[in-house]
Amino acid sequence: MEPIKIEDNEVKKAIQSGHPYIQVDAKRYLLMEVEEVNDYAAYVVTDPDEEERLRAALDKTNPILTEDEINKMLGIDS
Repeated sequence: MEPIKIEDNEVKKAIQSGHPYIQVDAKRYLLMEVEEVNDYAAYVVTDPDEEERLRAALDKTNPILTEDEINKMLGIDS
């Protein structure tokens, strides 16, 4: 996975605003800060507040996922 380097100051301000997502046209993108991306592209949640917001977002947009599937996506062992 290749990172995209953002140079535009207005875009940087939007990303660093503290809002949980940005919207481009009709699409919304969830913003998450990561320290490291592994070869499997799995993201490990370590902040309890972030985990709670991420679970709420997953539950809202993916109601068909089971708790185990959500845990797997979050890298949490059941």
